[in-house]
Amino acid sequence: MLFRHTGETCNTRAYVRTDIPGFIDQRFKGGVTARMAVVPFVTQANFTAQNSELPGISDQLGWTVQRELLGYDTLPIIEVFNRQDWPGKKDDFFTGNFGALSLARTAGYDLVLLGYLERISRIDEWTIHTKIIDVDSGTTLWYGTSRVATHRHDMNEVSGFFGVTSQRPDILYTEAMVNEAGRCIARDIMIDPADQPSFWSFLPWVA
Repeated sequence: MLFRHTGETCNTRAYVRTDIPGFIDQRFKGGVTARMAVVPFVTQANFTAQNSELPGISDQLGWTVQRELLGYDTLPIIEVFNRQDWPGKKDDFFTGNFGALSLARTAGYDLVLLGYLERISRIDEWTIHTKIIDVDSGTTLWYGTSRVATHRHDMNEVSGFFGVTSQRPDILYTEAMVNEAGRCIARDIMIDPADQPSFWSFLPWVA
């Protein structure tokens, strides 16, 4: 069991789950294309961008989720806001998202995706909250919490113990965790785990 997990893992719990592909097909017909805005994720201050040449994790999470969602071909137009912050953005995530909705509405978007990375207490574990909101009605279509973890430190310690590599507890695996978070969030937005055969595999009568 020592080598069961050697990279990153991610699990998502959805509290509000609309069938996003079904919603898009039903809502946007007759050649109308849905447009989604992705807001750079809310993160603690030292994780935000310093400037356009030094993007922070907030931008990286937004870009990665954008890339992964585009891969499903459900939403052909997904764009990341180039506005990093505004007054009340952090608190707004849990109290209505009025600032993001106003910006998205003014820019002509139909949907807006927002994310919130909780304050990090361990460098190998992140908790991320994500929402998709219908800009016109203000209705939350999807809301879930993802927990991302990297196990590379464990493997580094093992390989260091056996002399395969040098032990480096200072190494951060930020890029790997961002990529795993993006894959995980996009997958669980677009695919309901309950629709996957493996979801029910714990039942004895499911082959």
